[in-house]
Amino acid sequence: MKRRLVFRVNERLVDAEAWEETLALDWLRRELGLTGTKEGCREGDCGACLVLLGERGEAGPVWKAVPSCLLALGELDGRHVVTIEGIAAAGLTPVMEAFLDQGASQCGFCSPGFIVALTAFLVEGRIDPVRTLVSIEGNLCRCTGYGSIRRAADRLTKDFADLPRDLGARLAVLGKRGVLPPSLAALMTSLPEPGSRPAAAPEGLNLGGGTDWFVRNPDPEPGTGVAFTDRQAGLGRIERTGDFLSVGAAVTVRAFFEDLLVRAHAPGIEAFEAQMASLPIRNRATLAGNVVNASPIADMTALLLALDARARLRSASGTRDLPLADFFLGYKKTALRDGEFLEALLLPAAAGPVRLNFEKVSKRESLDIATANTALALRTEEDRISWARLSVGGMAPVPLAARAASEYLVGKIPDAATAREAARLALQDCSPLSDVRGSAGYRTRLLERLVLAHFVRLFPDRGLLEEFWP
Repeated sequence: MKRRLVFRVNERLVDAEAWEETLALDWLRRELGLTGTKEGCREGDCGACLVLLGERGEAGPVWKAVPSCLLALGELDGRHVVTIEGIAAAGLTPVMEAFLDQGASQCGFCSPGFIVALTAFLVEGRIDPVRTLVSIEGNLCRCTGYGSIRRAADRLTKDFADLPRDLGARLAVLGKRGVLPPSLAALMTSLPEPGSRPAAAPEGLNLGGGTDWFVRNPDPEPGTGVAFTDRQAGLGRIERTGDFLSVGAAVTVRAFFEDLLVRAHAPGIEAFEAQMASLPIRNRATLAGNVVNASPIADMTALLLALDARARLRSASGTRDLPLADFFLGYKKTALRDGEFLEALLLPAAAGPVRLNFEKVSKRESLDIATANTALALRTEEDRISWARLSVGGMAPVPLAARAASEYLVGKIPDAATAREAARLALQDCSPLSDVRGSAGYRTRLLERLVLAHFVRLFPDRGLLEEFWP
């Protein structure tokens, strides 16, 4: 619907009545003439349309690079967007100069997205060589050698290794050194007040990051009636509530892996973040959206099933909870009733931390959807498994909790015989299917090996690698 939206684009304050469903990419290009934000894949994959988005965090503004082709205009209310034009107002910035000196731009179509991504990296301020490359993992270039782009990125890592930790001080330094116009950098320490704060609308379409919905609806009709979960109070939080960790519907993939409560509950879980899409997509995609999309190969769903998550569903009449394993009824079919939306995911935490491993096979090593995925979470006491949950994705029309295998593991010593029996039972739980990504026979062999890999990684001191693959 149309709402009064107040937000900032570069140094300009916008106050407009507009359709919330309009894509930010289209509005920036057509209404403001900011055509440096390029339209490429229109699916969030190429990075040509990246913008810097400033939004409210617990301690002040938080800045991230996001694909504007998956960003609705209604989500900009009370926020700040910086495009390549806003950055370029500083003249030849150090990021652009590094690209120029290293010959990292050829036709130039992808260059604005790379410049925005690396500028966002400097604004965020966590400078190290790995994060530098992660910051551009969502950008594609088809005509320049990636080596020159990496050399430009490495130069920035060295030149800006001493940035202050405080955002205000960091922005001041970036303004002084010409990464941003000083006047723009000063504006980025605060955000405008929103024009209107829409209420929750459980009877309509409640949308998370839009990383799937906007791909299927690239030109949404005005009046679609979307309620954005990140505009609804409290849905962006992760908090301890009684015996559970409550993960709100607006919590993004990146926020989940960075959260200290989540890391304490599943130590080492952050190691799996890199397998979940690119950084700009992780900045937008929500766990709730990943679940409601009901893909049988959803990576976050596999992790959540292993963590024994419950789904909290809200409607106008109240809430109800059900095990996430019971949420999926068929291919792309869920237990959501008319007027309900997924308000939160609840992770049982009363029994203490879990040991967790996630395995995924895809055609590409990263930035690809899974052929199959699986996760195993467990606890041990006195050299025996005291609790276990095994999940399986890509083997059936729905993501599965491998119940027989999970029940079998309780009370067992985690040795080679236990792992092999768990793999056998997992196959009974799911009956692998055939599709364009692999035959049933291939998936059968694959699942067996992935279950064994869980034990190799979770119990590295037991010599299981040599036992399974001498």
